[in-house]
Amino acid sequence: MMFGTGVGFMVDLLVVTLLVVPVSFGVAARADAKVRRLAQSRASHPNPVGSVAVADVDERCDRWRQLATRAWLICGAASLVAVAVVGVLICVG
Repeated sequence: MMFGTGVGFMVDLLVVTLLVVPVSFGVAARADAKVRRLAQSRASHPNPVGSVAVADVDERCDRWRQLATRAWLICGAASLVAVAVVGVLICVG
């Protein structure tokens, strides 16, 4: 009975990671696109030195960059977990 429970757990873990990977990939790609757009809007500002608008854009850009980094890390970690789980399931049976 323990063997079946372990395999069931591994399959459940695989399903969860296969759901997390595309969601985190989508969030990361969207956040990266937002960072690029904000950087372009900052570069096109006529007076970037001392501008309140530029400081606001810089802050938002930093927040989006942090979100993108976290999402890429989650995506990578979930991918590694999925690969490991598939390897274990292949070995088990």
